[in-house]
Amino acid sequence: MTDLKRYDLRASGLTPEQEREVAARLREGALVFYPTDTLYAIGCRALDGAAVARLRQAKGREADKALPVIVADVEQARCLAARWPDEAQRLADAFWPGPLTLVVPAATSLPAELLAGAGTIAVRVPASNVARALARLAGPLVSTSANIAGEAPCLTVDLAAAAFPAATLGFDVGPLDGPPSTIVDLTGPAGGFRILRAGRIDSQAIEQLLGSVPAPRL
Repeated sequence: MTDLKRYDLRASGLTPEQEREVAARLREGALVFYPTDTLYAIGCRALDGAAVARLRQAKGREADKALPVIVADVEQARCLAARWPDEAQRLADAFWPGPLTLVVPAATSLPAELLAGAGTIAVRVPASNVARALARLAGPLVSTSANIAGEAPCLTVDLAAAAFPAATLGFDVGPLDGPPSTIVDLTGPAGGFRILRAGRIDSQAIEQLLGSVPAPRL
């Protein structure tokens, strides 16, 4: 079992020295547990294909399923997209930081290990200060729930560490059990959208903001 470097952030954030250490280890390919605004995630640098492949293997993620990403801000999100629809900006302005995931066309430069053959990327700016700080330090991070595929989510860092011995960094803010993020697909015709998963952001609020009827489900 790999030794887990653990940061207890229930009382305070990272010190500048810790930030430098964390950034270096993430750039070296570390797998990390961190809190989002819903549950604990297991992640790594999204642009590090080798690290993403290790994470995918550790989780048992199917080879044909892309991995979602968290970012520090809208600017990072736009860098992952081949096209940033007007609807994406309107939703980001209204609901980010927060539990809203946007699916947009993916930039062609993104690692194949991340996209798994898809031409889209699912991205969000979470409400968690810890998650956004990590993305600022090391760039966009994979953000998939900290559980083996098919098993219940790990609600604490201790449970996540037991499930993923390959992870070497953990950020502890206590137990988490939040509703999932709402997922909105913006890759269809201009002005169209589909709500792929209902979550904490109310679907009616999204429909009212965009001022259009959702595209039919395929």
